Amino acid sequence: MERRQVKFCRFWLFVSLLLVTSTADAGVQHLIIVHTNDIHGALLPAEAYWLDNNFPPPLANAAGALTVIRELRDSAVRHGYGFLLLDGGDIFKGTPVGDFTRGQAVIDFFRQAGYDAVAPGNHDFDFGWQVLKEIADSSRIPWIATNVRVPDGDSPPGYLKRSHIFERGGIKIGILGVLTKYLYGMVNESLTGGLDILPYYDVVREEVARLREAGAEIVIALNHIGYTHDQRFADSVSGVDVIIGAHSHTGVEPPYESPKNHVIIQQAYSKLSSIGVLDISFDTGSRRILGYQGRLIDLLADEVPMDSIYARRLDSIRQVAEKGFDEVLGYARRELTRGGFTETPMGNLITDAMRERFGTEIAVHNSAGIRANIPAGPVTYRHIYQVDVFGNTVVTGRYTGRQIKEILEVSVNGHHAIFQVSGVRMKYTLNRPIGKRVLWVEVNGAPLDSNRIYTLATNSYLASGTGEYHIFAEGVDLEDSFLPLRDVLADYIRRHSPVDARIEGRIVLIDR
Repeated sequence: MERRQVKFCRFWLFVSLLLVTSTADAGVQHLIIVHTNDIHGALLPAEAYWLDNNFPPPLANAAGALTVIRELRDSAVRHGYGFLLLDGGDIFKGTPVGDFTRGQAVIDFFRQAGYDAVAPGNHDFDFGWQVLKEIADSSRIPWIATNVRVPDGDSPPGYLKRSHIFERGGIKIGILGVLTKYLYGMVNESLTGGLDILPYYDVVREEVARLREAGAEIVIALNHIGYTHDQRFADSVSGVDVIIGAHSHTGVEPPYESPKNHVIIQQAYSKLSSIGVLDISFDTGSRRILGYQGRLIDLLADEVPMDSIYARRLDSIRQVAEKGFDEVLGYARRELTRGGFTETPMGNLITDAMRERFGTEIAVHNSAGIRANIPAGPVTYRHIYQVDVFGNTVVTGRYTGRQIKEILEVSVNGHHAIFQVSGVRMKYTLNRPIGKRVLWVEVNGAPLDSNRIYTLATNSYLASGTGEYHIFAEGVDLEDSFLPLRDVLADYIRRHSPVDARIEGRIVLIDR
């Protein structure tokens, strides 16, 4: 998450200016749309390291968000304006408070804040559709996914809706929800219950027509597809007035207006570091949008007061969710860093831990699944959690040498970050066609034998064969240990402390 600009302003000053500049034009009503996206369980106060890595300013997160939302709602009510509070999905996965409460801590925040509707994101399926159903049902608000269908059916599952109409300030507002069509490149089908994710343009056109026929005067799309896709969506689908974006964690300020269909697009960043506010001016005579203004309110702790009662409530949840997180497991002699396109100390540590624990000849882990470095010095479970926020388990299986070669070719095809490895040394080049880039492979000191069977350990995400990683699902005797990778790593550090993983020449790029 990167900030293109740092804009400091007090939220109450913004509210005052918003209302002063938009008061009492005859025949004009206002709809205030407040929105968040990609919260990823980030309810607790955090630090904005992306603003200043050396001296990151503190954030107020959920307790500050409550203050802002309540002030905006109260101001809208005082002026007789319409008000909607929306979220674009990926609500809980990524923090202990989010994960270990199975999303219920975020639902508690939604209740406290009074959210009106949510669109699910890809990570909302990470614990399986049953957990998403629990979350959606307990929220008691619409979860909207217009392009999602039950297998071989014509409707979403019972916990999701195609759309919903609200009336706010005398205006009828239709809400759509669009989930990324790349869901099955991110989440295994077993976690979704085999839901069909339909191409969204035609589906949305049909639903827009249905909403308009039902009296919707403004149509809002909650899109979990990413900002660049939002822009293409805006110019490809007529009838949508506003897109509230998500998935790419992009801060869109000021709002973007598409040149073809004049769709207003706004997205807040992520992890409750900011809140989006969009003020729509609506002509009550012609029943059309006259104009808009919008901005993002940064939830900086020195500018936004935190709700003290909710902050105490949240801290009690944290104490339960993070019990034992600061226990020292061992020590690191040096910082263990991660990376995307080279062998890394962190990658070597993780794959060595898997290979030792399960006694396999090879271990493989995707670089993109390593989410943090481990600093030099004491190592706690909190560090391990930050490395493996996805909560994968370790899966073992048997693969031919030919399949191992194919796995390594997938690693260096350039479509994603490479795989980290243990038990393997390889040389590759980017100057050859995809599928023919691996030049040399050695397994535990011996040349790779295409016909031999090798044992391999990997994480459950790769083992599921999602997207172009299908080769992992083609092994034999695949067995999920159901042992969390983070626990395997924690045990390895306990046994081998002080750890001193470093680059060993396991993955070498050759320029030829």
